[in-house]
Amino acid sequence: MSYNIRNGRGADGRVDLGRIADVIASYDPDIVALQEVDAGRPRSGSVDQAADLGARLGLAVEYAVCVERGCERYGIATLTRLPVIETRHIELPSVSHRRSEPRRALVTRLEWPAPGATLAVVNTHLSILGAERPAQIAMIASELDADEVIVAGDLNCTPWSPAMKPLRSRLKSATRRARTWPARLPVIPLDHILYAGKLDVLEAGTWRGAAARRASDHLPVVALLEAA
Repeated sequence: MSYNIRNGRGADGRVDLGRIADVIASYDPDIVALQEVDAGRPRSGSVDQAADLGARLGLAVEYAVCVERGCERYGIATLTRLPVIETRHIELPSVSHRRSEPRRALVTRLEWPAPGATLAVVNTHLSILGAERPAQIAMIASELDADEVIVAGDLNCTPWSPAMKPLRSRLKSATRRARTWPARLPVIPLDHILYAGKLDVLEAGTWRGAAARRASDHLPVVALLEAA
């Protein structure tokens, strides 16, 4: 699953992390890539949201800070029930004079159920500025050195965007044109799950379980993958 949770703030303007947890639990994924995750920010109750969701769902948590001001943090998180081998953070480039905010990619290498296999999961949230996305996507594409890899996140662009070309040439889209934004009436496919390697997609698309239409301004996308 990939899910932009908007710090748990729903369509009604209320922050309710329980609704986010319910949406995730309704699909029960092994891997969740989350974006717009707060830690220690008053706007969301000063909660470490990644740790809270990990505890609620029984998943291990890896977190990458994108913005930090004192004890307040904002970033992306990958939650998983698969054994974590290692993680690393990639600082994504800014090429605009009107930089939106610092952007990162969180790479988590996991033990894959196939004997001796590993899986690299790249979680990211790209810039809202079109001028910044091509370089950010190109950097992510240049870091794809694993045999089996998943790129998941809010890419802030559609599958047919020219900026997506470096990823389209290396990866297949599991979620294709699944529409995720705005959650109440989704018309734009901004959130994606792409993959490469010996993986088969059994099913994929937008997830509307539990309170997904109210819990955030994005719907999550999901993909059921198995080793080929």
